[in-house]
Amino acid sequence: MKRINHQKILFIIAVAIFISAFTLLNKEKTNTANAALPLKYIYLTFDDGPLNGSENIDSVILAERLKISVFIVGEHAELSKLGGTYFKLYEQNPYVDVYNHSFTHAHDKYALFYSNPQNVLADIKKNEQLLGLKFKIVRLPGRNMWRIGGRKRDDGVSGASSADLLEANGFKLYGWDLEWEHHAKDGTPMQTVDEMVKKITTRLEEGNTFTKDHIVILIHDEMFQKKWEESELKQLIDELRKHENYVFEHIRYYPDK
Repeated sequence: MKRINHQKILFIIAVAIFISAFTLLNKEKTNTANAALPLKYIYLTFDDGPLNGSENIDSVILAERLKISVFIVGEHAELSKLGGTYFKLYEQNPYVDVYNHSFTHAHDKYALFYSNPQNVLADIKKNEQLLGLKFKIVRLPGRNMWRIGGRKRDDGVSGASSADLLEANGFKLYGWDLEWEHHAKDGTPMQTVDEMVKKITTRLEEGNTFTKDHIVILIHDEMFQKKWEESELKQLIDELRKHENYVFEHIRYYPDK
């Protein structure tokens, strides 16, 4: 019978205890470090829907269980059967908030549209009533303008008077901090996922946003008409989720002050 080497056993136990303690200490340090990181809020906002591509956005968001905000053009929802179907998908998706992007989208004649603020107000109200929108939250077509909590920002082109009138009538206006751009010809994204992730993280780290630690990203529904583009949206979400202090939120929870 072999003799039991008690010293060897004690040495193995001591090493095991040391490794466990070291691992636990590192885990506690990591958790403490993560807890110390300030939360950064990301608002993914999609404009101009419902369009071809809206159905792919809806399916990704439903699978990922991620909060997004969509700014809807009433004519796109009302004047085609397919648009109406896509609008209903958004309405029924618990992770999607639906907001106001005007009824006509100015028919892309922005200078003419904003030359008459009362018509702009009527267009926004028409969209609100026909679509049954629950929130008085607006993004102006073709304009990056803000009116929230007494704070404002204009993009230097026409529309400021219309924005002021909408605010006076109880609407909040949201612009954006960063756009994921797309090609006008076919709607495909211009920046890669890696480029967008870098831009987002840099903006948040530098505090170069309308509100510190909050970033509003502008995306367009038409960018996701094909499956590989759909996967790019999922890739962006997956990459941003690697940051444990990043929180995705609906824009109605954006801070007013």
